[in-house]
Amino acid sequence: MGTIIERKSATGTKYKAQVIKKKGGKVALSKSKTFNRKSAAEAWAKRIGREFDEGRVVPSKTATTVASLVDLVSSKQRDVGKTKAQVLTTIKSFAIAEHEVTSLTSADLVEFATQVAEGMHGPQARSPATTANYLSHLTSCLCLAEPGFDIPFDDTIVRKARRSAAILGLIGKSRKRTRRPNLAELDELMSYFTLRTARDNRAIPMQKIVPFAIFSGRRQAEITRIQWEDYCPTQGTIKVRDMKDPGEKVGNDVVCELTPEAISIIESMPRLEERIFPYHKDVIGRQFTGTCQFLEIRNLRFHDLRHETASWLVESGRTLPQAMSVTGHKNWTSLQRYAHLKAVGNKFEEWKWLKMVT
Repeated sequence: MGTIIERKSATGTKYKAQVIKKKGGKVALSKSKTFNRKSAAEAWAKRIGREFDEGRVVPSKTATTVASLVDLVSSKQRDVGKTKAQVLTTIKSFAIAEHEVTSLTSADLVEFATQVAEGMHGPQARSPATTANYLSHLTSCLCLAEPGFDIPFDDTIVRKARRSAAILGLIGKSRKRTRRPNLAELDELMSYFTLRTARDNRAIPMQKIVPFAIFSGRRQAEITRIQWEDYCPTQGTIKVRDMKDPGEKVGNDVVCELTPEAISIIESMPRLEERIFPYHKDVIGRQFTGTCQFLEIRNLRFHDLRHETASWLVESGRTLPQAMSVTGHKNWTSLQRYAHLKAVGNKFEEWKWLKMVT
């Protein structure tokens, strides 16, 4: 008889039956299935074990587990980003990692989504958007099983699982953030960063990086990759290296227009290295987040500065295509939420900090 593992969740107690058979010291069969009743799990495990012993179950050529498949995909893929790598590592801590790929069912994937949503192997319950991200990374590995590694897998299982998880409300789209920093919050941040740099000349010039992010629309990683050779003062443009894109990031270099404000900040930077802002993106992120917490500026992220850029451009009278030339969006759909904004003038027209830092 196989092993029966009891697992409790918000949807009730589940019983995972797992049968592992060896021949010659090697795994010849590894099957698992989840049931709502313990008696059903035990009956299934007995049947599979008996059929294997009687020669009615063909031994697996390669008993590949989900965890092994995830490792295979990770080793073959180029440029596995930090976030994706972390998600794939976390997936291997869930019960589904022990399942053999060929024996997976839609119910197993839905159970995985349930465990992700409930916050198993995490500090708290996860949102439908986060759960969808976990499920997407897992199923993308599964869909590569057969064409990429000759591991039998029916990808219709994935479609059924996604549909069921959506109906159950386990997965869904992320809510669009609308958080923008107000001038009072930016004044606090700029005062703090300016004072700190005056006290310690080794400190990262966040008093320049923050306004550059606002006036250029660049993400923190993009800011740290910009080189002096990417900057064209005569055209008023920069080449953004490896711009984030759903399809392809590596090699996705995009030339973007610079606003006069962003140009003035670049011109104020000393030419010390190849990069204009020779700092690590994670350090920028930590300093911004930590300072916001210290100043009790709640729910503000560095990426919200990019949202501020698009809003400011439209409010200042730019059309969506003109705004896209700065932000680097490929289509106006991503910026359409700004279309309803009225041209209320330049929010930063009298902002004292721009002149101070340049």
